[in-house]
Amino acid sequence: MVYIFIHLWSCTNMIKRTYLPSVSTFSSEREKKEMGIGHCLMDGRIRFALTAGACLFALVIVLKNILLVPESRLLPDIVVYIGIYTGFSLVYPVTIHERHSHKINNPALWSALIVIMTLAIIVFYAL
Repeated sequence: MVYIFIHLWSCTNMIKRTYLPSVSTFSSEREKKEMGIGHCLMDGRIRFALTAGACLFALVIVLKNILLVPESRLLPDIVVYIGIYTGFSLVYPVTIHERHSHKINNPALWSALIVIMTLAIIVFYAL
């Protein structure tokens, strides 16, 4: 989740806010010339990080409330899972900057891996 906020912060800092005296601050012409936060959300890194965060959140809810895993066992395991999800979140941006095939750089593939990993963890606890 920290990765999401850092990337959104850097993305919003990249947005240049220039003052145009001929255009009002709240006009639609000014909005068309400036890139908003929606442009940053189209980035595959942000979508992947949001998927990882949602999967981790869903994992905690399922393990705690549905499978009734004791908190004494859940807390150390969740710390490990946070490390694994963070590792995935840090490895994905590295792969998109290197020359790999387009299949490896696809954010949908990485998001699918996170979802499959989350489901595997849930199945492991359910058995």
